[in-house]
Amino acid sequence: MKRRFARRIEAAGIALLSACWSTTSLGLEVNIDRFTVTRDASVLFDDTFGDGTPPPSAPNFVTGLAASYNVVGTIPAGAESAGLLHLDSVNGAVTANAADAARRGVFATLLTSTTGGATQLGIGNVLQLSGTFGLAIPPGPLYSGYGIRFTDAAGAGNHQLAQLSVQYGEAFAQPRISYLIQDFDADTVTTLANVALTPPGGADQIRLMLTRPNAANNEFLGSFAFLSGGLVVGGGAFDVPAVLFQGESFVRAQFFVAEAIATPVPEPEIFLLMGVGAAFAFVARRRAVRVRR
Repeated sequence: MKRRFARRIEAAGIALLSACWSTTSLGLEVNIDRFTVTRDASVLFDDTFGDGTPPPSAPNFVTGLAASYNVVGTIPAGAESAGLLHLDSVNGAVTANAADAARRGVFATLLTSTTGGATQLGIGNVLQLSGTFGLAIPPGPLYSGYGIRFTDAAGAGNHQLAQLSVQYGEAFAQPRISYLIQDFDADTVTTLANVALTPPGGADQIRLMLTRPNAANNEFLGSFAFLSGGLVVGGGAFDVPAVLFQGESFVRAQFFVAEAIATPVPEPEIFLLMGVGAAFAFVARRRAVRVRR
């Protein structure tokens, strides 16, 4: 009886400590309506999410070659229906950005070639990536966002990626459209440009676009358009470029939803409870030792 009581008290103390330090996150849900990749002015891939089978399944490339996604996190069965793919950061995997900030997210990367051939998005190509999303407003007070990326991730991981997203950023304390570059070699995240998220009345979607308009340099530009009923009703562009192909000859296209993961700092009352819990656990263990003797 004494040993059972001691174990219960010890378990209660440990549970209290765990509760005080548990991680919290907000959750962000968004629908993506279309994901399109263009190479040298011709559409290479176009996913309208209309076959009811979510990633990693993908429609063929326009050339007829088979295509698929690599998914980090989980996109459950049933997430794709009626021409939309539902993404939820709660289903995400725990990762970190280039500055080592903890993130939980779902990331789907189109598996194009890294060694040349008919599907490579290469250093010699003019490129464009477009993602059309339902206009979801990311919540604060911590980071959350969704968007598109060109990344050079393959095998050994990222080096650099250009990211255009709708996000809530702690630094601005409001939802914004943000264009940035993450450099995993330098451990930096650099915001190139951003504007407040101010959709026109009636807008129900946002189209995000990353473009490399000139194969003679390695500059990628970001732009966006608001849509209402499929028609463009506003938008904008960023003229500060992200520079990719920094040692790699390819990029890959990706869409994502993600949120920050934070561990709250305990209030003074929590420290007191932690102390009480630790004391209970210590006493319980001592009692258990006496009983065993």
